Amino acid sequence: MENFRWSFGILFSRLVRLESMDGKVALVPWADMLNHSPEVDAFLDYDKSSQGIVFTTDRSYQPGEQVFISYGKKSSGELLLSYGFVPKEGTNPNDSVEFLVSLNKSDECYKEKLQALKKHGLSESESFPLRVTGWPVELMAYAFLVVSPPEMIQCFEEMAVAASNKGSSKPALNYPELDEEALQFILDCCESSIKKYTKYLEGAKGSAEVSINTKQANRTLLLKQLARDLCISERRILYRSQYILRRRLRDMRAGGELKALSLFTGLRNLFK
Repeated sequence: MENFRWSFGILFSRLVRLESMDGKVALVPWADMLNHSPEVDAFLDYDKSSQGIVFTTDRSYQPGEQVFISYGKKSSGELLLSYGFVPKEGTNPNDSVEFLVSLNKSDECYKEKLQALKKHGLSESESFPLRVTGWPVELMAYAFLVVSPPEMIQCFEEMAVAASNKGSSKPALNYPELDEEALQFILDCCESSIKKYTKYLEGAKGSAEVSINTKQANRTLLLKQLARDLCISERRILYRSQYILRRRLRDMRAGGELKALSLFTGLRNLFK
């Protein structure tokens, strides 16, 4: 088992995926010494003319300067699991957090909604990638389904298709009557996730270290620090999403109040 874990770790932390060979993976001596940078688009690939693995940089480097490579457009969580490191907070444009949402079991249409989801390969709880730049349309479609009232049962199928992203063409979901409630649902889930991250980070800060020897102690400390770094990075995305959602809901509600005030003023003038 020890040898298996070692070889598994070596494979996943050192393999190179060769795009020109349909994604075939290979272990390339020395090439795996190149470090990853989110700002770099260059990668290793197989060259037919030289019959070898080549790397062409995407910019000029000065003598003695470290040369970087791209391990792919991966989130910090993927980089930690596969390569054992977390980029500095705010430097990974591909960073995301797996955002969990679920149907409400007390919903009177729970069975119908779950049936629509299962029909398209989804379940009552699903996770979607949440990024600093926003959230996917699939998440919004799932939120529409969660907050839909019974009288919209004929729309459940369309929402489930959009949430699964398995349709031949993405349907243009347009449910203005559900926008506010759907965004509030996502905001509630976001704030719940923030609380969990904060609780973990506060608990991890003062946790006692249990180690067998110095080497094990150093490894345990490193892994805990990496886990903290990842959580801080992912919580940052949640905070950003929380801010955007609150702003959007505030603007929607303010617009609704102005519209109601305008209608009231018009009626008052009509009856003068």
